[in-house]
Parts: sequence; C-alpha cells; structure tokens
Amino acid sequence: MKLRLLHKFVAVLVLVSVLPMAMLGLRLISLGQLGVRTVILELHLTAADKISSEFNGYIRSADLGLRAAIAAMGQMDWENKQIMLASLLETRREIREISVLSKDGAEIVKIITPFDGKDAGLKKYSPDPGFKTARGGKRSLLVDEKSRLAVFYYPFGKDMVLRSELDLGAFIDGLDLKRVGADGFPVILDASGRAIAWPGDLPAETAQKAAAWRVSRDAVKALSSGSVEFSDEAGNLMLGAYSPISELGGAVIVSQPQEGAYRYALFMKRQAIYAVLLFLALALAAAWFLSRSLSKPITVLTRAAEFVAAGDFSRRAEVDTTDELRDLAETFNKMVAQLKEYSDMQVDRIIREQKNTEAILFSTEDGIVMIDMQGRVQVANRKARSVLGIGAEVPVEGKALYDLITSEVMKEPVKDVLESRKENHVREIEVALEHSRRFFKCFSAPITAPGQGAPLGRLVGFYDITLDKELARIKDEFLHSITHDLRNPMGAIKGFVEFMIKEIPGPINEAQKKMLVSIDRASFRLLGMINNILDVAKMEAGKMDIKLAPVNLREVAARVIELMESLGQRKHIRFDLEGPAELVVNADSGLMERMFTNLIGNAIKFTPENGVITAGMSDDGKTVSGWVRDTGDGIPPEYLAKVFEKFEQVKGQKAGGTGLGLTICKFVASAHQGRIWAESEPGKGAKFIFSFPKDLQRDGAGALSAKETA
Repeated sequence: MKLRLLHKFVAVLVLVSVLPMAMLGLRLISLGQLGVRTVILELHLTAADKISSEFNGYIRSADLGLRAAIAAMGQMDWENKQIMLASLLETRREIREISVLSKDGAEIVKIITPFDGKDAGLKKYSPDPGFKTARGGKRSLLVDEKSRLAVFYYPFGKDMVLRSELDLGAFIDGLDLKRVGADGFPVILDASGRAIAWPGDLPAETAQKAAAWRVSRDAVKALSSGSVEFSDEAGNLMLGAYSPISELGGAVIVSQPQEGAYRYALFMKRQAIYAVLLFLALALAAAWFLSRSLSKPITVLTRAAEFVAAGDFSRRAEVDTTDELRDLAETFNKMVAQLKEYSDMQVDRIIREQKNTEAILFSTEDGIVMIDMQGRVQVANRKARSVLGIGAEVPVEGKALYDLITSEVMKEPVKDVLESRKENHVREIEVALEHSRRFFKCFSAPITAPGQGAPLGRLVGFYDITLDKELARIKDEFLHSITHDLRNPMGAIKGFVEFMIKEIPGPINEAQKKMLVSIDRASFRLLGMINNILDVAKMEAGKMDIKLAPVNLREVAARVIELMESLGQRKHIRFDLEGPAELVVNADSGLMERMFTNLIGNAIKFTPENGVITAGMSDDGKTVSGWVRDTGDGIPPEYLAKVFEKFEQVKGQKAGGTGLGLTICKFVASAHQGRIWAESEPGKGAKFIFSFPKDLQRDGAGALSAKETA
C-alpha cells in the first residue's frame, strides 16, 4: 500500500500534537469522573449513615424505655404494674399501645393512647412470629408495613409476654426523606427487604423495584456501611451507598443514576472531543498545504523518471523551487544525460551478444525454450519448435508457452516439469516426427543472473535420448537371447552333476564328490542369475502373471527362513520373526516367497558374523507391510534409491550376485499395487520395507485393484 505525503504529514501531526492532547484530555476526564464518583459516593454514604443512625436511635430509645419499665415492674403487684405501664405510655408519646399477653397469646392487660381511635377490645396474638420468639426468651421486633408500626415483644414475668406498638409513621415523616439530585432517592428496608419508607414524591412502584435490586438484598445482610456501583433491573448504571439499621434488621439504600451523577463530567468530555476535532481539522489543513508544496516537485521528478525507465532519455525535470528539491532535479537531469551516453555505447555490444547467443541456441541439437516467471516465451530454438510442433513462421516471443503447445500429449509433461517441486525432475516424451519417432528427456531449470539469487525465468530443455533407448533395447535383447541360450545347457550340466553325485553312473571317491558338489553349487548360482535376468525381462515386458489367492504372510516368511537358515549358520547369524501369527492377504504366494527369499538372501550377504536378521510384517486394516532388517554396515544415503535399479550395487561392497534381486522385489511390489523402499544409517544396518493393499482383487477388465471397504 502506497502512503502519500498527505497521509504521512497527517500521521506525524496527529502523533505529535493531536494524539498527546487527546490522551491528556481523556486522562483528565477520567480523573474528574473518578473524583466526582468518590464525592458522590461519600455524600450518599453520609446520607445513608445519617438516616440509619436516626432510625437506630429512635428504636433504641423506645427499647431502653420498655426494658427499664420491665425491670422496674419485676417486684410490683398488678395494680402498680398497670400504673407503671400507663405512666410509660403518657411519657413516651411514640409508644401507641402496651399490652400483657398470657402464655396462650391472649391479652390480659391493654393500655392504649387516649383518642387514638383504636379498638380497645382484648385480642389474641399467639400466631404472631414475634410472640413465639418472645416465648422462647428473646426480644422480637416486627414492622407492620400497612399501619407503619414497629411491634415489640418482650419476655415478661413467668409465662407472659409484653407487647408494645411503636409509631414509625410519625418518625419517618419527621425524617423528611428527599430526593438526591434529579433522579436519586433514599429507600428504607425492613428485615425482610421490603421498602417501608421513601420520599413522598417517589412512586411506590419505584421504591418497591429498588427494594428488589440485588444490592438492596445484600445491604439487608451487611454488617457495615458501604458504597457500590451496580445496574438496576433495566440495565442502567447506578451509584449507591447503604447503611444497615441494626435495631430494625433492615438497611437504608441511597442510589442515583450514573448519567445524572456524571452530567458535568460528560459535559467536559464533549468539550474535549470538540477541541480534539478542531485540532485534527487544523492538522489536516497544515498537512495538505505542506504536502502540496512538496509533492508537486516530486511528481515532476516521478513523471520524468517514468519516461527514462521506458527508454526516453530526452525528458528533463523542471522544478522552480528555492529549496533542496531544485538541487535534486538538477542532479537528476545530469544523471539522465550520463545514462543516455552510456546507453548509446552499450547498444552495439548488446546487439552483438544477442546475435551470438541466438546463433549458439539455434545451432545446438537439443531443444531449448526460455520463459519468464509469468510463463511467456522469450526464446525458442529450432529443435524446440520441432519437438513442440510450433511452425518456424509462428512468432513466439512474449506469448504464453502453454498456448503455443497444441498437443495435449506434449502439454502435460511440459507442465509437469515446470510445476514439479522435485529436484532434477525429468519426464520422458515420445515424439512422432515427420519421418521417425524420437525420444526426449524433458527437464526444467531456473535462469539466474550472475550474483543474483532470484530467478529471472525458467529454461525448458529437450534432450534427445533416442540412441540411448535403442542401445538399451539392443542390450536387453542380447541379454534375453544369451540367457535363453545358456539356461538349457546349464540345466543339462546341473542335471548330469546331480546324477554323478548320486553315483548313478558309478562310484566316485570323496575328492571327486567334493569337486562335483562345488560344480553343482556354481551351476546353481549361475542358473539363478540366468533366471533372474529372464524374470526381469519378463517383468519389464509386462508378462508376469499374478495369481491371487489367500496367503498367510507369516507362514511364507517362516518357510523362507527355514530354507535359508543353513546359509546363515556358517556366519552364526540369528534369525528372528516378528508380527501377528495370522496375517492373511490376497497375493501371489510364489512371488511373496520370492520377495522374502531375495531380501533375506541379500541380508545374509551383508550381515557379519554373529549378526541378526529380522523378518516381520504388520497390518493397519487396509495396507499390509513386510520388512527384513539386518545388522550389517548399512547403505550410503546416495544409494538408497539406486539399489533397486538393474545391475546396481554399492561400490566397495563385494558380495557377489547380478544386482537383480532387489530389482525383482521392486517389480513384485509394483505388481501388487504397492511399493518397496530402504531405510538405513551407515554402520547401523539396513531395513527393506514393502507394502501393498491387503484386499487385492481383479476388476472386470482383469486389472488388479484394492477392494473398497465401507
């Protein structure tokens, strides 16, 4: 993404001026909000503590008076007790009624305030929870929300209870509860969390909703005063404080919406935002002016540089400023003049080198195509045109290579070598030319300039291997012919030697028998080599017949170890067998035996004395694997893939043989739709592993394929 001067100047001015000012303003606003919050919470807490203190004092005063009267009446008779209670009712105007209850809750004595208008008849209070608490020996205080009375129950004498009603309504009205700010208010809660008092202009529904807040329920249970931020039932943010009323068991809640509490702070925040926007507008204007004064000369230089890049050296940069940009323009003009002189000097040399390069490319017998990183052809010589079927008159420079190749047979291998990630990847191509059929190796390599790491393009080459193919065919035919001619006489020699060892023609002495045994072993080895050559030829021709049948792979490996164990006894080699006891697969039993025979025989050759050879197999459900591991010298890394090629052996390891055993193993694995590979570390032995599908079957055309499982 290109950043213009305007963007850069705006970014710089914002970073050095507007951003610090905005951060400072936001910090001051945050501190102001914190200060306002602290002051408001302290005011709320003070108001809650004041109401709670007055409420506690009112309740405590009445409680002390009643307790003193009860203590004084302890030694009096009933007449004096009644006089004492009447005197208490006259002196304590806040007490509306005093009565003595029997053990079943019925009033025995009842003294009420004159002209109170209350029913003077005796009542029974046994169902009241306060009566039950007093009967248990404890004082009880209940609040009647409708009558706005506080009812005391005290244990009195033996099996009696003193009941007294305290006028809360007059006390609450005397508190003169008022709103806090525009939207805040105090609420007094009783022990059960119900609202019993609130400001007169506050709707009762609002007070009861406040009593249902979670902070209100927590305040009733609290042991000390506190302040808190919370959300009401509508999700509005609130500031509040609470103070418990210990004598009542309730609490005082003072709350206020944060929006109203922070109204002045929010006003300051808006003013700060306006100031930041103003400074931002000034920064944009300054950035535009400065960028215009700088970008115009730079634009002139850029346009001139574009013409120079296109090869036009006649352009000049005209800049009429009085600063360093004018010096830059003059230096640029001098540079363009020198580039024009250098360009004129190099044109002839470049033309000569280009003609020499074209002459070399078009005289070689190998096909060469050079393309850029976008796949467009830069050069294609005569041979490459012939191989790809591009006419000599067709222009190719600058065109996509894939569009020029019309034959899908040629397009696929060319695309493969260009897109392959493998190192030194090569594809063989058979091309039908006008009078013959030719074979080519198609390869690709990056084109890099000296001293540069990034490639400039790709080279696609076509190397004629027709003669190599013909020589390989002649060699294979010769080997096939000579081995056919050798097998019959070798078979006859081996047969006659066996007759002589068995003394069918006549008796032989011990020395003659040893020589005949040596001849028999040599003929057996030679016949094996001949059979290997013929088998490889048959496999290459695709004439190897695969006979599928259920095969127990472990039994095959065990049978081969038993047959070849005698060969390892001379070197004291131990044979181990790993894997499940029952591993049945669909395969050719003879070829599986040939696979283990070749791998174990190869391991015997390279395993030193007292070594270990391990054969094993495993099954993962879909694929079965087998392996042979030895404790020999191992295989160098560069030979891990080569050892499966015909007649290929590791240099320096002279163990005999034709070098076809592993090649046959490769063909057997491939014929079973599998593969074989080697793993080794020099000095730590080698492991040959083959794998193929477990459930092979023949399709309708007779081809082998893996059976699909649900």
